[in-house]
Amino acid sequence: MTKVFSHCTNSFSHNGKEGNRMTQVLSIHQKNPDKRRIKEVIEILDGGGIVLAPSETGYCFIGSASQDSTHDKLLRLRPGHPKNKPFSLLCKDISQVSKIANLNTQTFRIATRAWPGPYTFVLPSTKNTPKIASGSKRKTVGIRISNHPIISSILHELQYPLLVTSVTDEDELIAQEYFENKVEQDFWWTNVTDICHQTAAHGRIDLAIEINEIVPIHVSTIVDFTENPPQLLRDGGWELEFLGIFE
Repeated sequence: MTKVFSHCTNSFSHNGKEGNRMTQVLSIHQKNPDKRRIKEVIEILDGGGIVLAPSETGYCFIGSASQDSTHDKLLRLRPGHPKNKPFSLLCKDISQVSKIANLNTQTFRIATRAWPGPYTFVLPSTKNTPKIASGSKRKTVGIRISNHPIISSILHELQYPLLVTSVTDEDELIAQEYFENKVEQDFWWTNVTDICHQTAAHGRIDLAIEINEIVPIHVSTIVDFTENPPQLLRDGGWELEFLGIFE
């Protein structure tokens, strides 16, 4: 099912010495994910591994939110990410969200319109919120329900949410004029090969999911529902009017 990705054979252990760890590449059909291959992904996640996966906002790193080590592993892959800034969570449905965050009636109604989709909601955390997503002193948590078939298929086989971060951030995309350029881009964050090359010196990707379609780069729209009225923290370019909270 899997193949070893030779471009990623050089990885680095936590003590900085070069090791012989390898990233497996697994091809999965985007529109109709094979259940057996999704099971292979689940095995990696259950074992505390990090997976490179396509999403509606580009490639992202995902890992189990139930394991404390996931946060440090993502930080190594994203060295520019502030250490004290939590990563967001991916949940499979609103029922799961309601178990780890506070959803009042208004927010619930908006969430049913926005999810699944490229919208991250900042919500009040609860005692059940995974600590690696909120931190011991933080009172909020960022959550999204993805509409990407592969991410959705993975989450529906799990009992826990996923910690997630994009392979690049908005500032980097803006600096490269990614959003302004109308021609097809070929930056490192748009394909499995280059992502593995760029991250090999920082951390380990245990499994990379490769699909037969181009993965476009976008960013999610972030709305903070811990403020009244809700605040738009980042406009990812997705539709806002249907949310009914912004003029």
